[in-house]
Amino acid sequence: MTKMTIKMPVCSCFAPAMAILAGSLAISSAVAETRIETVVGTVVDNITLTSTYIRKTPTDQRSCRTVDVPIYAESEGKSELGSMIIGGLIGSAVGNKFSDNDGAGAAGTVAGALLGREHAKNQKNGRVVGYKQQESCSVTTVMLEENVSEITGYRNHIELDGKIVKLESKTPLTVGSRVEVVRRTSYSLR
Repeated sequence: MTKMTIKMPVCSCFAPAMAILAGSLAISSAVAETRIETVVGTVVDNITLTSTYIRKTPTDQRSCRTVDVPIYAESEGKSELGSMIIGGLIGSAVGNKFSDNDGAGAAGTVAGALLGREHAKNQKNGRVVGYKQQESCSVTTVMLEENVSEITGYRNHIELDGKIVKLESKTPLTVGSRVEVVRRTSYSLR
């Protein structure tokens, strides 16, 4: 495959357009003049500028209520010793069945006896003999929302040469006071 290049001569019809473009560039690059002067004005009013937002603060809130708690009858017939014996036998059988190590049955016996004793202590007779009222409290985290308004600055209205100019500042200016204002005036060609 062969690449072809076509060369065309620059047309002389573009010459006037290039001259106009060069002339406009020369005009826009003309030097501008800026004058800076200090003038005195009178403060006639000022407005407080504020910013408002919602602040969210996490807070723990405690709520309590009275609940009825059942009272169970004491069980007299069950003993911790019987539960320890049954737990020890089950623990020994499990230890011997699942382990070939010597002493695994003895370790299972001790563990089973302790578990059986705890089970007997925690076991209640299912008979409810009454209720007592008890206060139950819980703590939850809630978000408190608060509208906050902050002063961000002041817009001062100043009279200068019969015109009102609005200038912002961090501190308020006293109404009726005289202030110096820097005025910049720039001059350039269009």
